[in-house]
Amino acid sequence: MRPDPLVSVIVIFLNEEQFLREAIESVFAQTYHRWELILVDDGSTDASTSIACRYAEEYPEKARYFEHRAHQNRGMSASRNVGISNAAGDYVAFLDGDDVWLPIKLEQQVKLLESRPEVGMVFAQTQWWYSWTRKHEDMDRDFVHELGVPASKILKPPELLIHFLPNESLSPCTCSVLLRRRVVEQVTGFEEIFTGLYEDQAFFAKISLTTPMIALSTCVAKYRQHENSNCAIAEKKREYQKVRETFLNWLMNYINSHNVESQEVRQALEREMKKNRFLFFDGLYDRVHTGTPGRIYRSILELRLRWRALPIFRHLRLLQLRRFQPLYYGRQRGTPIVRYYWDHFLRQYMTDIYGKVLEIGTTATVRQYGAGNIIWADAIDLTAHSSEVTVVSDLSRADDVASDQYDCFVNQFTSHLIYDIDAALYHSIRILKPGGVLLINFPCVDYYFPRGLDMGTGNPLFMYWWFTPVQVENLLRRSGLCDDDYKLKCYGNLFARVAYQMNLPAEELTQPELTYLDVGHPILICVRVVKPRHWVTLRPVYRDAWQPHVNAPKWNSEMGHYAE
Repeated sequence: MRPDPLVSVIVIFLNEEQFLREAIESVFAQTYHRWELILVDDGSTDASTSIACRYAEEYPEKARYFEHRAHQNRGMSASRNVGISNAAGDYVAFLDGDDVWLPIKLEQQVKLLESRPEVGMVFAQTQWWYSWTRKHEDMDRDFVHELGVPASKILKPPELLIHFLPNESLSPCTCSVLLRRRVVEQVTGFEEIFTGLYEDQAFFAKISLTTPMIALSTCVAKYRQHENSNCAIAEKKREYQKVRETFLNWLMNYINSHNVESQEVRQALEREMKKNRFLFFDGLYDRVHTGTPGRIYRSILELRLRWRALPIFRHLRLLQLRRFQPLYYGRQRGTPIVRYYWDHFLRQYMTDIYGKVLEIGTTATVRQYGAGNIIWADAIDLTAHSSEVTVVSDLSRADDVASDQYDCFVNQFTSHLIYDIDAALYHSIRILKPGGVLLINFPCVDYYFPRGLDMGTGNPLFMYWWFTPVQVENLLRRSGLCDDDYKLKCYGNLFARVAYQMNLPAEELTQPELTYLDVGHPILICVRVVKPRHWVTLRPVYRDAWQPHVNAPKWNSEMGHYAE
């Protein structure tokens, strides 16, 4: 059995005294322990130098401090290359002095690379981290950036480059990658002509032309957003276009000198170079867009998007309710009212979405609301219709799914589609760890599709139930829960209910129309269940549904329930 490989963790920093300790401590907090820490000072003039030196002195067996000759500031690429030249590990990982890792980052990525010897790099999702400020306006801004490529699929050269060249936001974050050191040395590290912008994309371009890689659908790092970051300063100075032109010219020279034969890469690169030829007009557009003309335009656009919510238009639009079909022929416009209520509920309990989590059909919701608190995310569904579905099981017959393994389960908009809802609720609680949280909703009204609906998960889905609060409470109590184990909240009123049935989006209702609660006409029942420490209940006797033999229409996101 091979011993745990050594990982060289390279942390570069420049005047990061406010954040550097947190970055370093996130390395020490890793669940994988065989690493060395290489701290590279890019000419700091604040207390960052003393902070880094203190760690190197206190933990000489784990941490080493380096700087450029005469304490120069030479840029991010040169600093990372200093770390690479002093690395002793089999693997190399990068972390900037203002970012942090989640505890399981190294453990997960080392395990993956050890199991895939043909892969040279693994990268994962990253949380864009605004809430570190603790300011009210930043608390809801965090999000986990999309990978842009299929998770768990080996990407052969130059597939990743083709993906991120036209959309630079899909380039991996340096704080979320792990590479074999031999691959980093093979491409001679980072290009030192890029001191602060595009240094990562130039590096990943070389890597993606050299070795297969794989993406991990787990968030492993927090990318701190603040006004003094390198990217924020560049954006203020409007330097992106000029540096991008430098990057594109460098890349063209690189693929020519290395005889890269991929026509896809060359065509994508030529398209991007063509976009950057008229820098003057781009700069002029940018000044207009960010200046007064741009603000006026965006204000007009916002008014155009919300004109239907103005009182005079809302009253006129009520005349349209005298009809036999929903508005827009069933096509969804804006946010469905039930989604508005569910969003409000999840924001209230978003701290419950942490650790190892589960969601129905996808992991999008848990990643949106759990962000950096998630260690592992699974999706459960009847079939593996996407790479996100890692647990294939019928929730109402989920005996094959292990008990006591999830910290949180987000079960949304499925309870009315499950005939044996008692069994589904039983398994939803059983698979939680003691003290784990189930966030679940129960629709009170919706559109019934008489021919069923083909959701790509096997048999057609039918609507079996519309719920009332007392019905839901009886379900919970039959599942072995008492008053202290759950909190139930109703949303909606008569007007919101009619508006939802008529397909009006939440944006066209006023706040009073949305927030007024009429317990006699709820739309959605939301429940937070905490699994008791000593929860014991018998599995209900299974019941199977009868279904008519029909040719079910296929679901599509545009028509939804009205798919034909």
